[in-house]
Amino acid sequence: MIIGLAGKSCSGKNQVAAILKERGFDTLDMDLMAHDSLNSLAASLSAAFGSDILDEDDNVDRITLGAKVFNKPDSLQRLEDILYPELHRELDDYIRNMKEGTSLIVNAAALEKADFWKKCDHILWVQAPFLIRLYRAWKRDSRSLENLMSRFRSQRELKSQYFFSRVDTYIIRNSSTRAVLRKRVDKWIKHLPPER
Repeated sequence: MIIGLAGKSCSGKNQVAAILKERGFDTLDMDLMAHDSLNSLAASLSAAFGSDILDEDDNVDRITLGAKVFNKPDSLQRLEDILYPELHRELDDYIRNMKEGTSLIVNAAALEKADFWKKCDHILWVQAPFLIRLYRAWKRDSRSLENLMSRFRSQRELKSQYFFSRVDTYIIRNSSTRAVLRKRVDKWIKHLPPER
């Protein structure tokens, strides 16, 4: 069984993934996979965005690349056109090599945009109120309020309803303590179909 983990920035997807890993689920962080894939795509990315995105070891400098695509839809689309096919190949390889009976959690901020959801049997949407997410982002990233608001505005269209008509979708609210979140995750696990 493949379960996509989705939600807006700082909703608590990584916390939920960690709890599910403790509960015996195999977890795959597509954001970390994307970071790792950037270096294998260094030549294509350098051709598309300029050699200044490479550091002295010819690895992709994510901060420099990020500055070139942030708030630039055409540049972001170019990056996604290079990166997403590679991530799909890696995800397909991972799924193909899974042991039978394994339940995989695919933790991906771009679950919808990159169409990773199409490989999922279920979606687990993590939801948290805006102000809680904003506080978490500020605490975690030490960015300006303007920068955080810009990032959050870019996710306005990301909604759990997108998945409802396409795949079984479950919502877990993450607006309290980690202990409460654990209880909510455990309750969700009990309602999973028996194929798990």
